[in-house]
Amino acid sequence: MDAVVICIGDELLTGDIEDTNATWLARQLFALGADLKKITVIPDDVDVIAAELGRAGADAVIVTGGLGPTHDDVTRYGVAKAAGVPLVRDAAAMRVVEGRGRKLAPAAYVMADIPAGAEVIPNPVGAAPGFIVGGRIYAFPGVPSELKAMFPLVSERFKGKTIVVDWLITKRKESDIVAPLNEAVRRFPEVSFGSYPSDVVRIKMKSRDADAVRRAKEWLAGRIL
Repeated sequence: MDAVVICIGDELLTGDIEDTNATWLARQLFALGADLKKITVIPDDVDVIAAELGRAGADAVIVTGGLGPTHDDVTRYGVAKAAGVPLVRDAAAMRVVEGRGRKLAPAAYVMADIPAGAEVIPNPVGAAPGFIVGGRIYAFPGVPSELKAMFPLVSERFKGKTIVVDWLITKRKESDIVAPLNEAVRRFPEVSFGSYPSDVVRIKMKSRDADAVRRAKEWLAGRIL
């Protein structure tokens, strides 16, 4: 499964809040075997949200942020516009908003307005429900603790064949291993290679083919260690 993550919030673009959701989701998706193709940060703007969803081009699109009750929480409107459906006050979403007997101001109930036909994602630790549109767009609140409590409720839907990862560490300069590394990339096209220099150079190899990773590591180790 291919996936795209879209993080929504003016505060992310001004640096007022650090975006930890994208990193956390990237780790979860990798562990599940999903291929994360892109992470995007966009403002609280209905048209921008709808346009970004329209061009996402992935099996699954995960959206975080903008599901609260305030004037700048416009994600629900952007998702509905992209899906071409109206917002409706959903009974299941209402139960999430009112969970554990909360006493809420009338304005809070806007959080129960979700795109028509959407599936509700419960929120075990907060009042804002998430939702799934068309089995493809997954919308979550931007509060990290809420995302971390809610994503496991749907994570099985992102499962694919596990990606195998292995590493090589060499004390040689990165410039000294360019030729053998390029040759490894050519010889083992089913393996993805990454080079990460610091005081040593760490070579990351990943693939859904465990045997290919093993063979690539053996071949490369004989040439750069």
